[in-house]
Amino acid sequence: MACLAVASAKAGQDPVQTLPGSYKLEFENDFVKVVRVHYDAGAKLADHTHPGGTTAYVYLNDSEGVVFAHSSGGSRAVTRPAVKAGAIRIASGPEEHHSVENTSKSASDFLRIYLKTAGGGSRSTRRIPPTEAEYANAQIRVSRLRLEQHDVETITAKAPALLIEWPSGDDRWVEAGASTTVENHDAQPVNFIRIDFLTTPK
Repeated sequence: MACLAVASAKAGQDPVQTLPGSYKLEFENDFVKVVRVHYDAGAKLADHTHPGGTTAYVYLNDSEGVVFAHSSGGSRAVTRPAVKAGAIRIASGPEEHHSVENTSKSASDFLRIYLKTAGGGSRSTRRIPPTEAEYANAQIRVSRLRLEQHDVETITAKAPALLIEWPSGDDRWVEAGASTTVENHDAQPVNFIRIDFLTTPK
């Protein structure tokens, strides 16, 4: 009974359930879980839990520092540095339990992309600026695509892939062996981040 109580308590700290104004489930399958995150300027969010493993963060707007007060692994506050739209951070580590304070005068919008695939067990962090076109490790390959006005591109996925348009954060899943077409009818360029999944679900 004690084990069931602990499991229920942890499930109750899922911010998609407890903080729906700031965390929204966008997409989930056996490979990935995509959560859209929004912190209002000056927002203070109660304690909640994020699972361990590897997470990719795709930042959708320019944003100043956000303070994460961790209560797991020893109490400590960590300030996230300012980020740029289109930047990516890939981090591996244990489960996180923290509260959040957005000390900026502007909102912070990003996607938390939980990888459910094998790999990424050791603690690590990799920051990828908007100017860096490609990155790969044993678990994923990240690449960028920019479409000018009237551009049309057909994307064929050898491995399962997630396409993310920014700054909207709209996402599209492409199964292995399938193709999808992206196009731009706007006057402004459209930017995509592509994440290919190189390992199978755990």
